Amino acid sequence: MKNTVRWLPALLWGILLAAWLTLVFVFSSQSYEQQSIQPLLLRFFSFQDLIRWLPDITIKYRYTTVNSHSNPYKFIEFLFRKGAHLFVYATFASIFFMFVRSFNTRRVFRAILVTLLVVIVVPAVDEWNQLRSEHRTGNTTDIILDFTGGCIGLSICLLFLALARLWKFLRK
Repeated sequence: MKNTVRWLPALLWGILLAAWLTLVFVFSSQSYEQQSIQPLLLRFFSFQDLIRWLPDITIKYRYTTVNSHSNPYKFIEFLFRKGAHLFVYATFASIFFMFVRSFNTRRVFRAILVTLLVVIVVPAVDEWNQLRSEHRTGNTTDIILDFTGGCIGLSICLLFLALARLWKFLRK
Protein backbone atom coordinates (compact mmCIF):
# COMPACT_ATOMS: atom_id res chain seq x y z
CA MET A 1 0.00 0.00 0.00
CA LYS A 2 2.79 2.45 0.91
CA ASN A 3 4.61 1.89 -2.43
CA THR A 4 1.40 2.66 -4.35
CA VAL A 5 0.99 5.96 -2.52
CA ARG A 6 4.66 6.80 -3.15
CA TRP A 7 4.31 6.35 -6.93
CA LEU A 8 0.91 8.00 -7.24
CA PRO A 9 2.27 11.58 -7.57
CA ALA A 10 4.74 10.47 -10.25
CA LEU A 11 1.96 8.73 -12.14
CA LEU A 12 -0.37 11.74 -11.95
CA TRP A 13 2.35 14.23 -12.96
CA GLY A 14 3.43 11.83 -15.74
CA ILE A 15 -0.09 11.66 -17.17
CA LEU A 16 -0.41 15.44 -17.00
CA LEU A 17 3.00 15.83 -18.66
CA ALA A 18 2.12 13.42 -21.48
CA ALA A 19 -1.16 15.24 -22.09
CA TRP A 20 0.55 18.65 -22.16
CA LEU A 21 3.27 17.44 -24.56
CA THR A 22 0.61 15.96 -26.83
CA LEU A 23 -1.17 19.32 -26.86
CA VAL A 24 2.09 21.13 -27.69
CA PHE A 25 2.86 18.89 -30.65
CA VAL A 26 -0.74 18.93 -31.95
CA PHE A 27 -0.66 22.75 -32.03
CA SER A 28 2.85 22.67 -33.46
CA SER A 29 1.67 20.51 -36.37
CA GLN A 30 -1.20 22.82 -37.31
CA SER A 31 -0.82 25.33 -40.13
CA TYR A 32 -0.62 29.05 -39.44
CA GLU A 33 -4.14 29.48 -40.87
CA GLN A 34 -5.59 26.83 -38.55
CA GLN A 35 -4.21 28.70 -35.54
CA SER A 36 -4.98 32.22 -36.69
CA ILE A 37 -7.17 34.33 -34.39
CA GLN A 38 -7.48 37.12 -36.98
CA PRO A 39 -10.88 35.91 -38.30
CA LEU A 40 -12.22 36.02 -34.75
CA LEU A 41 -10.78 39.51 -34.20
CA LEU A 42 -12.25 40.72 -37.52
CA ARG A 43 -15.67 39.46 -36.47
CA PHE A 44 -15.72 41.30 -33.12
CA PHE A 45 -13.58 44.43 -33.55
CA SER A 46 -13.50 47.11 -36.22
CA PHE A 47 -10.21 48.34 -37.64
CA GLN A 48 -10.89 51.88 -36.41
CA ASP A 49 -11.72 50.77 -32.86
CA LEU A 50 -8.49 48.81 -32.59
CA ILE A 51 -6.42 51.73 -33.86
CA ARG A 52 -8.12 53.99 -31.34
CA TRP A 53 -7.52 51.52 -28.46
CA LEU A 54 -3.97 50.45 -29.26
CA PRO A 55 -0.95 52.70 -28.77
CA ASP A 56 1.18 53.16 -31.88
CA ILE A 57 3.81 50.45 -31.36
CA THR A 58 6.16 48.81 -33.84
CA ILE A 59 7.81 45.49 -33.05
CA LYS A 60 10.67 44.02 -35.07
CA TYR A 61 10.96 40.27 -34.68
CA ARG A 62 13.49 38.48 -36.85
CA TYR A 63 12.59 39.52 -40.41
CA THR A 64 9.11 40.79 -39.60
CA THR A 65 7.95 44.24 -38.57
CA VAL A 66 4.53 44.44 -36.94
CA ASN A 67 2.83 47.78 -36.33
CA SER A 68 -0.28 48.19 -34.21
CA HIS A 69 -1.77 50.91 -36.40
CA SER A 70 -0.99 49.63 -39.90
CA ASN A 71 -2.36 46.13 -39.15
CA PRO A 72 -3.86 45.87 -35.66
CA TYR A 73 -5.21 42.35 -36.29
CA LYS A 74 -1.77 41.02 -37.14
CA PHE A 75 -0.28 42.94 -34.19
CA ILE A 76 -2.72 41.43 -31.67
CA GLU A 77 -2.23 37.96 -33.13
CA PHE A 78 1.55 38.39 -32.93
CA LEU A 79 1.34 39.32 -29.23
CA PHE A 80 -1.11 36.48 -28.61
CA ARG A 81 1.17 33.92 -30.30
CA LYS A 82 4.28 35.04 -28.44
CA GLY A 83 2.34 35.13 -25.17
CA ALA A 84 1.14 31.60 -25.93
CA HIS A 85 4.77 30.49 -26.31
CA LEU A 86 5.56 31.88 -22.86
CA PHE A 87 2.47 30.33 -21.28
CA VAL A 88 2.81 26.90 -22.90
CA TYR A 89 6.45 26.48 -21.91
CA ALA A 90 5.99 28.00 -18.45
CA THR A 91 3.32 25.39 -17.84
CA PHE A 92 5.44 22.65 -19.40
CA ALA A 93 8.45 23.47 -17.20
CA SER A 94 6.30 23.50 -14.07
CA ILE A 95 4.70 20.15 -14.86
CA PHE A 96 8.01 18.58 -15.88
CA PHE A 97 9.75 19.83 -12.72
CA MET A 98 7.01 18.45 -10.50
CA PHE A 99 7.18 15.13 -12.37
CA VAL A 100 10.96 14.83 -11.90
CA ARG A 101 10.71 16.05 -8.31
CA SER A 102 8.03 13.46 -7.50
CA PHE A 103 10.66 10.70 -7.76
CA ASN A 104 12.89 12.24 -5.09
CA THR A 105 11.83 15.40 -3.28
CA ARG A 106 15.30 15.90 -1.76
CA ARG A 107 17.08 16.29 -5.11
CA VAL A 108 15.62 19.66 -6.04
CA PHE A 109 18.80 21.02 -7.64
CA ARG A 110 19.03 18.00 -9.93
CA ALA A 111 15.36 18.38 -10.87
CA ILE A 112 15.98 22.05 -11.71
CA LEU A 113 18.95 21.21 -13.96
CA VAL A 114 17.10 18.40 -15.76
CA THR A 115 14.08 20.68 -16.24
CA LEU A 116 16.22 23.47 -17.72
CA LEU A 117 17.88 21.01 -20.09
CA VAL A 118 14.55 19.58 -21.23
CA VAL A 119 13.09 23.10 -21.61
CA ILE A 120 15.77 23.72 -24.25
CA VAL A 121 15.44 20.36 -26.03
CA VAL A 122 11.62 20.22 -26.31
CA PRO A 123 11.26 23.67 -27.96
CA ALA A 124 14.07 22.78 -30.36
CA VAL A 125 12.21 19.59 -31.35
CA ASP A 126 8.97 21.61 -31.55
CA GLU A 127 10.54 24.12 -33.94
CA TRP A 128 12.03 21.27 -35.98
CA ASN A 129 8.53 19.76 -36.16
CA GLN A 130 7.22 23.09 -37.45
CA LEU A 131 9.86 23.09 -40.19
CA ARG A 132 8.40 19.80 -41.38
CA SER A 133 4.79 21.07 -41.26
CA GLU A 134 3.19 22.64 -44.30
CA HIS A 135 2.87 26.43 -44.17
CA ARG A 136 4.91 26.75 -40.96
CA THR A 137 8.41 28.00 -40.33
CA GLY A 138 10.59 26.92 -37.45
CA ASN A 139 12.23 29.82 -35.69
CA THR A 140 15.31 29.68 -33.48
CA THR A 141 14.24 32.94 -31.82
CA ASP A 142 11.14 31.13 -30.57
CA ILE A 143 13.37 28.59 -28.79
CA ILE A 144 14.78 31.46 -26.72
CA LEU A 145 11.25 32.73 -26.05
CA ASP A 146 10.14 29.22 -25.05
CA PHE A 147 13.15 28.81 -22.75
CA THR A 148 12.32 32.16 -21.15
CA GLY A 149 8.76 30.96 -20.58
CA GLY A 150 10.14 27.74 -19.08
CA CYS A 151 12.38 29.70 -16.71
CA ILE A 152 9.43 31.85 -15.65
CA GLY A 153 7.26 28.78 -15.03
CA LEU A 154 10.01 27.01 -13.10
CA SER A 155 10.59 30.13 -10.99
CA ILE A 156 6.89 30.43 -10.18
CA CYS A 157 6.74 26.72 -9.33
CA LEU A 158 9.76 27.03 -7.01
CA LEU A 159 8.22 30.11 -5.39
CA PHE A 160 4.97 28.23 -4.68
CA LEU A 161 6.91 25.29 -3.24
CA ALA A 162 8.92 27.63 -1.00
CA LEU A 163 5.76 29.38 0.16
CA ALA A 164 4.14 26.01 0.90
CA ARG A 165 7.17 24.98 2.96
CA LEU A 166 7.15 28.28 4.82
CA TRP A 167 3.42 27.93 5.50
CA LYS A 168 3.95 24.40 6.79
CA PHE A 169 6.83 25.57 8.98
CA LEU A 170 4.85 28.49 10.43
CA ARG A 171 1.84 26.31 11.22
CA LYS A 172 3.89 24.04 13.51
